[in-house]
Amino acid sequence: MAATYRFSTAEGHRVGRRAIGFLEEDIPEGEGESRVDAKEVFDTLTPHRKCELRTRFDYWLDWGINDRWFHGWPNDHEVKACFCFKWSERRQNHRLYGFLFHPKPTINPGFQVCVLVYHDAKNDESTDRSLLIRVMGLYGNPVVHAAIRFIFPDKKNGEQIQ
Repeated sequence: MAATYRFSTAEGHRVGRRAIGFLEEDIPEGEGESRVDAKEVFDTLTPHRKCELRTRFDYWLDWGINDRWFHGWPNDHEVKACFCFKWSERRQNHRLYGFLFHPKPTINPGFQVCVLVYHDAKNDESTDRSLLIRVMGLYGNPVVHAAIRFIFPDKKNGEQIQ
């Protein structure tokens, strides 16, 4: 049996021309544990650290640019949909990795969602490329798309989803 996915928006953040949220993965019993951990890690942060990240989420939602707080890889064709939010704590560099997605290509093609998936902690500024490749695997997964479009359907009010 295959994994299933749920998407939820980050509580306390408005949805406008952009949105931000977390993907969660349910693995069938006996088939291991999920490595999709961004929401779990975010939920266990201290109130101070959570507030710091929420400020960065809001800044991104307002179309702000700050490479010290978040960035993507737009010039790297293989992982150009990937995105991350950054913070430092206890001499470690932490990242929430995810991808940028347009769930409403028909009715609102400019609407963009940052879907956070994985957490990583490291001691330098390098990025684990295999992690970005795993993110891209989720980005291209139709089951993940369905979970996101459950929250952000590509239909007008009253229309049936096709």
